Amino acid sequence: MKRQVIQIDEQKCTGCGDCVTGCAEGALQIIDGKARLISDVLCDGLGACIGVCPEGAIEIIEREAEPYNEIKVVAQMVKQGKNTLVAHMKHLKEHDMHEYLKQAVGYLMEHKSELPFNAEEVIREVHFYNPHGGHGCLGSKTMQLKKTENTSATDIDQSSELRQWPVQMHLISPVAPYFQNADVLLAADCVAYTLGNFHSKYLKNKSLAVA
Repeated sequence: MKRQVIQIDEQKCTGCGDCVTGCAEGALQIIDGKARLISDVLCDGLGACIGVCPEGAIEIIEREAEPYNEIKVVAQMVKQGKNTLVAHMKHLKEHDMHEYLKQAVGYLMEHKSELPFNAEEVIREVHFYNPHGGHGCLGSKTMQLKKTENTSATDIDQSSELRQWPVQMHLISPVAPYFQNADVLLAADCVAYTLGNFHSKYLKNKSLAVA
């Protein structure tokens, strides 16, 4: 199949090895003084190694290559310890590679009794990781919100208007019955926490997709 993989310029490569440690998937090794891609199967094509190469010797190209195999990568990576695996899964999350993430989680849960670390701790850490926090995005800026004294409020419990599950964009099916001939509300994952009347004003009589 044709897909994206990394390519190394041997003329620029000095064999420093920074890319090897920067590749959590274990797709790179230093052989004969040069960085080498040892397996297409282990290269996810996302280019984490590019940013750590001081010589600019690595680029992403598109060519015929074996399909990337997340299961093989995770099986190899668990031997390198919890931190390496967490870094890899966070990298997948940063690039919205949700299918690979699900495969990694599935492998961890299936083999959790054999692992030298707590699989659920890894999954929890990745789940709560915000890939956009601290990247200069105004939406992630730390702020303390103060409620004004004259703001009216009610103690009456408001019922949920949610009429389907799941709601996350990467989990929902566009052919699900609750999307057929329906009004769909597309919301950021933080919206429901910032709008007190989210359910009654925006969600009522609509299907929901959260991204």
